[in-house]
Amino acid sequence: MAAVTKTFNYTGTLQQATIPPGTTSIDLYLWGGAGGGGGSDAGGPGGTGAAGHHVKKTALAISSAQINTTLEVAVGGGGAGGSSGGGAPGGANGKSKTGFSGGEGGNAGPTPYSGSGGGGGGATVIFIDGTETATAGGGGGGAGAGHRSNGTSGVNTNT
Repeated sequence: MAAVTKTFNYTGTLQQATIPPGTTSIDLYLWGGAGGGGGSDAGGPGGTGAAGHHVKKTALAISSAQINTTLEVAVGGGGAGGSSGGGAPGGANGKSKTGFSGGEGGNAGPTPYSGSGGGGGGATVIFIDGTETATAGGGGGGAGAGHRSNGTSGVNTNT
């Protein structure tokens, strides 16, 4: 069977494909959504959001029972950046399939000084016939800055 390449980009919705007859293995390359940067303040800039995690699974065996079943892909979105100013809301999360979206950024502290945290990136996840097959975690959102401090960068771990 000739190699078939299918690329899925972030759409905010669950995407599906059918595993065609003759498929014996698939290669998966996933990237999670990046975290948003933190809001700035008088102390300086907010921290940068972390990149989403990368996961590679090659030569994943496909059984005859998996032929003509559904491959579901939820591509994680990037987290929104934090805002500046006292009481500012945190960045929105990177959307993905329910249970795989990033966290909301924390709200800014009181006026007059503070920046809110960036939202976490959404995970990218693949299911084959309803079974979770591969997951790439989203990056952490950056911290908001304060009156006398800069925000720290988000974290990217996939344990």
